[in-house]
Amino acid sequence: MEHTLAELLQRFTYPAILLLLSAAGLGVPISEDLVLLIAGALASQGVTRYVPTLLVGYFGVIFGDGLIYHWGKKLGPAAYEHRLVRKVISRERAGKLHSHFARHGFWTVVVGRHMPGLRAPVFFLAGASGVRFATFLIADMLSAAVTVPAVVTLGYLFGEHLDDIRRPLHEVNWMIAGAALLGVGVWWFLRKRRQRREAAGREPTVRSRPRRDVRESSGPTPV
Repeated sequence: MEHTLAELLQRFTYPAILLLLSAAGLGVPISEDLVLLIAGALASQGVTRYVPTLLVGYFGVIFGDGLIYHWGKKLGPAAYEHRLVRKVISRERAGKLHSHFARHGFWTVVVGRHMPGLRAPVFFLAGASGVRFATFLIADMLSAAVTVPAVVTLGYLFGEHLDDIRRPLHEVNWMIAGAALLGVGVWWFLRKRRQRREAAGREPTVRSRPRRDVRESSGPTPV
């Protein structure tokens, strides 16, 4: 696979980067990270240029992710029974994922981008779960703005050692996903605490009724 991808990228350069990444986004068994690594390595050899490679790689990733999102949106709830989903996500996990999309659609997309093997199914279900496209796009673009330059740069700097880079790359992705989850947890905690404070501030203050003078209640004092 690596040799075939390298030949395609070397021969067709930028169009091949765009098409391969779009295909990877649609669930074709092509490693997105491997395409970006090889593209970076070819840029270091002068086959392509670094900045155009980076830009084409970035937009290829976003375009592919957008395609699979719209595919899931078109299928709707039936997407949860698709073989692409059933193969990697159990029904129990799919149910939990659906609730995550309903409550934290933005952050679920952010975390999903950094989960190797689950990226395509998560984006597929984002569309099926009704996550707004604007929310999906912003979350995906921000996440890809971190990972795509990092992977292309690794390929550019260490292109001769792709096998050595690919091994820890998955671990790095999981670490980023863990950091994103931690960020979600902190955000949720701070939000809940703020809501409790606001609720406490809105509670009516119980004022004690002024005590009536005994002489006022007992009527006129006899002369």
